[in-house]
Amino acid sequence: MEKPTLEYDGNLGKEQVRLLVKAYFHEKRLYIGLIKGEDGEPGLFDDLTVNLPNENLKEGEAFISDFDCKHKLQFIRKNRLGKVLQEIGHSGFCDYRKVQFDLKRLEELDPEGTREYILENEKLKGIANERVMQN
Repeated sequence: MEKPTLEYDGNLGKEQVRLLVKAYFHEKRLYIGLIKGEDGEPGLFDDLTVNLPNENLKEGEAFISDFDCKHKLQFIRKNRLGKVLQEIGHSGFCDYRKVQFDLKRLEELDPEGTREYILENEKLKGIANERVMQN
């Protein structure tokens, strides 16, 4: 099944992109990439999210990559991908906006990736619950 395309209007003009939803290796946090090209020959166009390990996040929340951030936030709002929160994460000299992504909407755009992300988080929660029960 081919993933739906969305229009990304950035500094370099308009591009047709697909979402790639995964979990970052560290703490299984939400990763969203923007893929350009056909399903058979996809190429990473840009990262929508960035992993900030020292910042607190709930399931479905992520920080937006600072490169072309204004356009990424517009893309999120336009495509109803989630809610832009007032909270800001920090790493080095950069500030990153936090978004609460709509997992049901992400599942419409990348069903397999979103389900894998949710499963990884459930596994992580299970491990954490087991540790609490052992103490």
